[in-house]
Amino acid sequence: MISVIVNVYNGEKYIKKCLDSIINQTYKNLEILIINDGSTDDTLKICQSYEDKRIKIINQKNIGISLSRNVGIDNATGEYLFFVDSDDYIEQDTIKYLYNTCKKHDVKMAICQSIVVNNYDKKIKNEDENVTIISGVELVKKILLNIERNGNIWGKLMHKDIIKQIRFENRIISDVAVIHKMALLLEEIAYSNQIKYYYYKHPNSILSSKSADHSIDYYKASLERYDFIKKLYPNLIENDICILLSIVNLYSHNNIKLNNFLNSENAVNKFKKMFTLKFIKSNLKRNDKIKILLFRISPKLYQFILKKYLNHKK
Repeated sequence: MISVIVNVYNGEKYIKKCLDSIINQTYKNLEILIINDGSTDDTLKICQSYEDKRIKIINQKNIGISLSRNVGIDNATGEYLFFVDSDDYIEQDTIKYLYNTCKKHDVKMAICQSIVVNNYDKKIKNEDENVTIISGVELVKKILLNIERNGNIWGKLMHKDIIKQIRFENRIISDVAVIHKMALLLEEIAYSNQIKYYYYKHPNSILSSKSADHSIDYYKASLERYDFIKKLYPNLIENDICILLSIVNLYSHNNIKLNNFLNSENAVNKFKKMFTLKFIKSNLKRNDKIKILLFRISPKLYQFILKKYLNHKK
C-alpha cells in the first residue's frame, strides 16, 4: 500500500481538483490521508463529501503546514509515501509509474518532474522516457542549483524507511530545511524526465509569494542547509553557489524589511568573502553568472540594472 498525504488549510477553491487526481489513480492500493489543518472555509465539507473508503481525514487545530506534514508521516501506514499539495494535482498514472520505477531499479526513492501551470486545462506531452540513477549527493546538487524544482517534498515517491527519519520544522519554509537531509540518506535514486506533477500557481501559492517574512525564513533555512552540507562535503561548489545566488535573488525583491534584515546579517560581506572567479567558470547558467558578477561589482549597480531590465520587459 502507498500513502498519499495531502495537507490542507482553507483550500476550498482547489482541493477537489487535487483529490480527484489522487482518487482516480490507476494504482488503486492507496491510503489517502487528508490533514485538515484547522480550515475555516468549506474545505472539510468538500473532503467529507467523498465516499471513498481509502480516504482518512485527520481534522486538527491549525498548526501550520510544516508540523501538519509530520502528522501525515506519523499516521501513514503505507510502504511508500507521496505528498501532494492541496492546490496541485497529478497525472492519472503518477503513483503507478513511480512505484514501478522504484521496483525496476531497486531504489527507495523515485522522482518525476513537475510543471508550473496557471490553469487546470494545461496538457503536457512528455518526451521519450529517460530514467537515470543518481546518488543522494547528485540530487543535493540539483536542489542547491534549483534544477527542476527538486527542493520540494512533492514529486517524490519515498520508502517509509527514509521519510520516517525526517521531521519537518515549524517554519514558513519547510522543504528547504529537510529535503537535502533525506537525499543524503540514499545511495541511489531513480530520476525520471517524465512530467507527472502539476504545480498550480495562483495568487496565494508559495511560488507567488514575495513577502519579507517568507524570504527571511528562506535565507535562514538556506544558511542552516549550507552549514549542514559544508561539514559533510566541504568542497561542494554548488553549496557555495547556492548561498551567493540566494543573496543576489533576495536583494532583487527590493523590499525594505528584507533589505534591512539582509544588511543586519551582513549578507553583502558574506557574499564578497565567498565570491571567487571559479563560480564564473562553473556550469552555472549564463544569466546567473551575470547576476553574480554584477552583484560583486556593486549591489546598487545590480539593483539599478535589474530595475531597468524589468521595466524594459514590461
